[in-house]
Amino acid sequence: MIPDETIERLRESADIVKIVGEFVDLKKQGSDYRGPCPFHQGTHRNFSVSQKRGSYKCFVCGEGGDVFTFLQKRLGLDWPSAVELVGEKSGIEVVVVGTRRGQGPDPRA
Repeated sequence: MIPDETIERLRESADIVKIVGEFVDLKKQGSDYRGPCPFHQGTHRNFSVSQKRGSYKCFVCGEGGDVFTFLQKRLGLDWPSAVELVGEKSGIEVVVVGTRRGQGPDPRA
């Protein structure tokens, strides 16, 4: 399990424009960046990435989310792998702490 503090730290410090820009040809337009959508193979600049909000949105197919969601959908990663990849790209170590499996039944169950 990855601690929530680590996820929030990554979300705040990850450069979504740089990470998405590895997959999409982004151009600055106003305060956001625009490019063709990688999810529906668009050719027009309907895909918007906001560095301020840390999110992306396609105005044609409706895909949207944060940097973790982008990597999950674009590369087919599961959640922990996407978090670890953002950590690598941001220079922040992601430490996975022990899970409750094998430690007996969950008292909350």
